[in-house]
Amino acid sequence: MSSPNRPHLADRHPSKLGPAQDSLFGGGRTAMTDAGLKGRKRGPYAPTLKRRRHIAAAVLDLVDEVGPESVTTIQVAEKSGTPETTVLYHYPTKDDMLVAALELADELGAANAHVDDPEIRLDLEEFARSYRSPSSEDPRFRLSQLVRGLAATPGTSAAEYVHRRTHRQIEIFTRMFEQRKRDGLAHPDVDAGDLARQVIALWEGLELLFAGDLGADSGRLLTDAIRRLSGENWMELRRAIGDAGRGF
Repeated sequence: MSSPNRPHLADRHPSKLGPAQDSLFGGGRTAMTDAGLKGRKRGPYAPTLKRRRHIAAAVLDLVDEVGPESVTTIQVAEKSGTPETTVLYHYPTKDDMLVAALELADELGAANAHVDDPEIRLDLEEFARSYRSPSSEDPRFRLSQLVRGLAATPGTSAAEYVHRRTHRQIEIFTRMFEQRKRDGLAHPDVDAGDLARQVIALWEGLELLFAGDLGADSGRLLTDAIRRLSGENWMELRRAIGDAGRGF
């Protein structure tokens, strides 16, 4: 059982933690945060990074307001208070703008979820209770799926970001499964990296399969699969046998 003093990765909405759209699983920082810029010597690219982030934030706001399908360059220019030519200089196509918006959402979610904390735990019981499949009406879920569709074309900004995002997801889950092995909650012979890939694939599949199905118990399905794949049931049996042996 996880210590109450350790951070847990649970009680979340899919837009904040989930391979299909989670901000938790950001593909790494390519747009520097405002906080990251403060206190540093401003290099020649600092204003450009801030401007790109400002535009991306406007795109993300518009995604929430009108949906990713309806975002236009003119709207982004008005929302950000930036000339349309400047918007197009930084993001030449609408696809590029949507990728930037998803990356920003991921970055913000990763910061809120503290995914880089080495002590973070995956609390499966709480996760099973709190997780629900995303709604197809959720504009950020549609944004994620739209970008994933764009990523099918090699050489695009979407393909490059989804590649980095997936590797980021694998790194985070691998670290958490290694921690579960150290905590005695996963079988020591389980390959944490392979388990991470399997869980991410399953999670994405469940989100697509049950998107908008409010009755689907996706949290239970996913956590049951994690327990089986990680050998947690076997570890519980071993502990039960050990406890019984000490009672003789």
